Amino acid sequence: MVDPMWRPGSFFDNVDKFANSLGYQNAGVAMELAMMSWNSPEERDDFIISMTNDEVKGGTEKNYIKQKF
Repeated sequence: MVDPMWRPGSFFDNVDKFANSLGYQNAGVAMELAMMSWNSPEERDDFIISMTNDEVKGGTEKNYIKQKF
């Protein structure tokens, strides 16, 4: 079962990074790549950079984690 919590390298994080970096028109490819087992978020990001020749796009932890005040 997929863990719905955000953390670096989680499925949710991978979907976000691939979908935003590759574009939503490539959603099928983004989902397949997000389901792969990456050794680290850095490895995933290096792969995205090599594919797009651009920086990785997507949210950061602060976008997903609700802060308690």
